[in-house]
Amino acid sequence: MGGAKDLNPLDLSGYGVKIKTVNLRACSNLQVTDGRDGLGKQPETYTFRPRRIPHDSLIVDGHSGYISLQAFHWLSRNKVPVFILSFDGTLISSILPPMPVKADVRVAQFEACKDPAKKHRIAYEVVKVKIQRSRDVLKWLAERYDIEKHSRRLDKEALALPRAKTVNDIRIVEGRVAQHYWLAIQSIVPETFCFQSRIVKSHQYNASDPFNLCLNYAYGVIEGYVRRAINVVGLEPSVGFLHEFTGSQTKESLVYDLQEPFRWIGDVTTTEAFESRALDMKDFYFTGDDYRYHIEIEAKRRFLELLKNRFNSGVKYRGKTWKWDTVILNKTQELARFLLDKSKQIDFTEPHPTLQRTDTQDLRKRILELTQKEAQGVGIGKSTLHYLRRNARSDRLFKTYRKTEEKLAWSVTE
Repeated sequence: MGGAKDLNPLDLSGYGVKIKTVNLRACSNLQVTDGRDGLGKQPETYTFRPRRIPHDSLIVDGHSGYISLQAFHWLSRNKVPVFILSFDGTLISSILPPMPVKADVRVAQFEACKDPAKKHRIAYEVVKVKIQRSRDVLKWLAERYDIEKHSRRLDKEALALPRAKTVNDIRIVEGRVAQHYWLAIQSIVPETFCFQSRIVKSHQYNASDPFNLCLNYAYGVIEGYVRRAINVVGLEPSVGFLHEFTGSQTKESLVYDLQEPFRWIGDVTTTEAFESRALDMKDFYFTGDDYRYHIEIEAKRRFLELLKNRFNSGVKYRGKTWKWDTVILNKTQELARFLLDKSKQIDFTEPHPTLQRTDTQDLRKRILELTQKEAQGVGIGKSTLHYLRRNARSDRLFKTYRKTEEKLAWSVTE
C-alpha cells in the first residue's frame, strides 16, 4: 500500500461557514461556503459531486456557521472527515465516517492495556521513536545553529530509556528528554516571538506566543489524521498505553500515543515557517483578555500549505513512496496486528524521514568566502553571487537552485 494520493484538506475559516447539500434531480452535490474574514472579501463557494471531491478532509476553524444533517450524510458516504479546530489550533472535535465493527481488535486492545508487559512494550516503542525523531530534528537544526549543549544533554537523558522498568519510568524519561529538546528549539527562535517552551507546570500551552500557536495548529492537523486512522482500523481512541485514560485526561489517550511518532512534522514545519519569514509578528494579534494569540486567516493558510507540503513530501518505504498520512494509517494497522498477536514486532521508527537543510553553516561560509574570480570560474555570475551573499548574511532560511549548488560544490573541489 503506497501513498499515491496527496494529502489535500480544504480549510474553512472566518464567520458564516456553510456546509450543506444541493439536491438535484440527477444527483446530490455538496456545497461549501467559506467564512468571511472581516475585510470585505467575498467568501468562496465550492460545489462537489459525489465521489469527485478532490479534498481528503475539511478543516474548520470558523467562528460561526452551520453544517446540515444531509451534509453529514454526504461526507460520511464519501469518507471525508471534518476536523473542527479552535482559534488556537487545538482540535475540538472530529466528524468521522462510520467506524468498522471489529470487536476482536478492541478486546485485544483492552487486554493489552491490562497486561503490564505488553503495555510497557508499546509505550517503550512510542517513546523510543519520539526520542529518535527529536534527535533527527536537532541534527537538522545543528547544521545551521549551535545547539550542541542541548543535544548532548538530550542524549544523556535518553540513555535511561532501556533501564525504564515501568510505564511511569518511561514517561519520566520522555519528560526529561523533551525538556532539553524544547530548550534547543527555544535557543534558535528569535526573541521577538517570545517562545519559551512547550513544557510548563500548568500544562496550559494554549497560544501564549505565535510559535506555540503554530505548533498547536500543526498538532491539531496531525491529531485529526491520527483519529481518522484509528477510526479506519477500528481501535478504541480512549484506551492508550503511554498516556493514561483517566478522568483528568483531556485527550483520548491512544490518539495522543499515536501522535508522538509524527509530531516532528509540526516542529519542522513551524521552524521553517518562522525561519523563512513565511510567518512574522504582523500575522498575529491579541483578542480579549485571555492573553492568547490569534493568527490572520491568510497567514494560517500559508502555514497549512507548508504543513501540507511536508506531509506530501513522501518517504521511501518498502519499495514505494509513501505520504506521511499513509504512514500514520500503516503504523496504526501494524499496532492492531501486534495487539491481535498476528505480528510479534512493533516498530514505529521506520520509515525514517530525511531532513536536509539548504542553508547550512558550511554553505553560508563557502558563499561568503567565494571570490568573484572563483565564482566566475564555475559559472556563477556577479548578480547571482550578490544574491547568494545577501542570503548568506541574513538569518533567514534560504534555498538555492540545484545547478547553483552544484557550481558551489565545484568551487570547493577546484
